[in-house]
Amino acid sequence: MTEQADIVIIGSGIAGALCAWRLVRSGRRVLVLEAGPRIDRAVVTKKFSSAHRHDYSWGYPHPPTAPRPDWSMNKPDTYIIQDGPVTIPFEYLRVVGGTTWHWGAACDRFLPSDLRMKSAYGVGVDWPIDYQQLEPYYSVVERELGASGGADAHTGSPRSTVLPLPEMPTIYGEKIVEEKLRSIGVEMVSQASARNSVPYDGRPQCDGFGTCLTICPTGAQYAAIVHIEKAERMGARVLDGCRVDRIDVDDAGRVNAVQFGRSDGSTDSAVGKIFILAANAVESPRLLLASATEKFPQGIANSSGQVGRNFMAHYAIIERMEAADPVYFGRGPLRTHYINSYRDQPSRRTQSAAFVIVENVLELFSSAIELLEQNLLPPELDATIRHRVKHETGFFAFIEQLPQPENRITIDWNNRDSAGQPRIHLHYGLTDYERRGLATMRESLSSFAKVLGAKWVKEWDNMASNHLAGTLRMGTDSTVSVVDPDGRAHDHRNLFVVGGSVFPTHPACGPTLTIAALALRTADAIARQLQ
Repeated sequence: MTEQADIVIIGSGIAGALCAWRLVRSGRRVLVLEAGPRIDRAVVTKKFSSAHRHDYSWGYPHPPTAPRPDWSMNKPDTYIIQDGPVTIPFEYLRVVGGTTWHWGAACDRFLPSDLRMKSAYGVGVDWPIDYQQLEPYYSVVERELGASGGADAHTGSPRSTVLPLPEMPTIYGEKIVEEKLRSIGVEMVSQASARNSVPYDGRPQCDGFGTCLTICPTGAQYAAIVHIEKAERMGARVLDGCRVDRIDVDDAGRVNAVQFGRSDGSTDSAVGKIFILAANAVESPRLLLASATEKFPQGIANSSGQVGRNFMAHYAIIERMEAADPVYFGRGPLRTHYINSYRDQPSRRTQSAAFVIVENVLELFSSAIELLEQNLLPPELDATIRHRVKHETGFFAFIEQLPQPENRITIDWNNRDSAGQPRIHLHYGLTDYERRGLATMRESLSSFAKVLGAKWVKEWDNMASNHLAGTLRMGTDSTVSVVDPDGRAHDHRNLFVVGGSVFPTHPACGPTLTIAALALRTADAIARQLQ
């Protein structure tokens, strides 16, 4: 039987979850289709705790009917074919609640200048909306996610409200690092995070397990399943194991249905008045391109030829080191502070900005492998590992990236994935703008190592966070953008897009709060259209 609703949402991550919650409150019939399965927190936690290697996606289901990137055990991903000059490892989940099941919970606001790079620095493009239009939605999202943080959180981003929760206790190791960095003029400030410093919204206070990036065992850290369940309690329907393979558009350009495959191999369709594409910057363009017809041979919403273009990621440098003083990282939440010195400087005219964090994690697995390869045996092995546990620290520097049309997602109809869908191709590279930013950060991280008295330093680049953006840019000019400032497709009045895919540029900080704020803004535009 064909599924019917007023609003059909494709994807149940944070953007889709918030849209469902916002719109079902208005009395509309809301249907959410999710390719992956529902999961149980306790089951994932048990699998994670029994694993010998704690990859970000360890313990999460990976059914062939909902394939996704997987770099576990450092093996190259086979889901996405990367054929550009730079290969970047990234992962995301396809489960009910999306990738916020495992994330750093960063609630970073963009700076006003982040939305006007062309005007402020002469590079990239300006967003079609300004910070003041986004600010009220930031406040709503912070309340809904339960953002905690100190008074200095969101330095440089004007705000109309205070964060709903007090700051998390500062991690001991961060205090040591902060004191050392201050001596060379580098400041750390509080980072807002969707992590309960006190009980909030039915979720407990953070117990400091330190496994934030893989699974929060207690639910103290926000995940989009919170708003999926709230929407369901108000009447929204969420169907898991329903992978949307095609969006149908009539000759007048109106979306009239989506076709989806169930995990049992059967197929079905869903019809509605409004359709919201709430997948990420890879899956959203894939679906639009895969919905090509004789009338729309380039895929739907693609009269501009921009679908899939301007893919951006947070290319990063990681530097691990052994500090002279004990720092005892690996206890408490992932982080409570970050380095604010590199987010917005005049140098953005010629090189990318950076967002630098101190990671409260222990690399025990890689350390043990390294020491065993050196033929170190007990008791020296035990003593060395215990020393590293006390002294090892690290920095993670995200580099902002400007949009480049040649960085793009395409699909290959002659090569199919495990779900029978056209294989995704990614062409990705860096420009001199990003390379200069990387060079500056290498120098800065070296100075950090020096002031910490590091005994040894190891650096990894060619890293990417799971912060994916671009591919369906928003804008007012339909010839160079895919959606308008409200997220409505220029080509199809009843098709909306939410998620990082609509970002015109990709500032260095975490994107999730802005993804969520834009989703609520789009939901309000949909509500107005349905009046």
